[in-house]
Amino acid sequence: MLRKKDIPVWEAARPFLDVRSNDEHTLFSYYWAKQLLDFYPDADADVVLPAILFHDVGWKKIPIEKVLESFGPKMKYPELRRKHEVEGVAIAKIKLEELEYGKQHINQICALIDGHDTTKEARSLNDSLLKDADKLWRFTRHGNETIQSWFHISMPEVHEILRKQLPDLLTEKGKLFATQMLEIAELKEKLTQYIPNVSAER
Repeated sequence: MLRKKDIPVWEAARPFLDVRSNDEHTLFSYYWAKQLLDFYPDADADVVLPAILFHDVGWKKIPIEKVLESFGPKMKYPELRRKHEVEGVAIAKIKLEELEYGKQHINQICALIDGHDTTKEARSLNDSLLKDADKLWRFTRHGNETIQSWFHISMPEVHEILRKQLPDLLTEKGKLFATQMLEIAELKEKLTQYIPNVSAER
């Protein structure tokens, strides 16, 4: 799934991603970034894809007991969302320099990491793709189940949260993908309304 040129980037980022399933989240987000790039050829894959691999490494610097209270329905420490971006930029700069990326290239990648959660508007096409790829993971089954386990809420409650987030998607394709995944997930939850004997484990 990873482009050959992105494997060293992934290997550099991975040690910082063993927090709140960020390693898994990052690979799903990378997948969605690749999908979006197919529809937006004017975006720069060589900026967006390394940025998505590094975008959440900064959570490694946040006290583990505060991570799940830095976002979501039980948020107590919203300032830590900004802190993880700042820490992420610092980590990415060091690791990309070690990988011999050029200064301008590093600056472009870090500009996407910086503000990926705390700025809502698209600052560029590259930025809109990274933001949408980051969010699209939430709408996958893996994302649904992870959110449910983090906050100990029902699946319908997860879907209610996600439906409110649909307007936050910045690209038309991102909105379409998110809507489709959410509707499929909701359909699965409603199967028993139409098929009383259907297995809940399917």
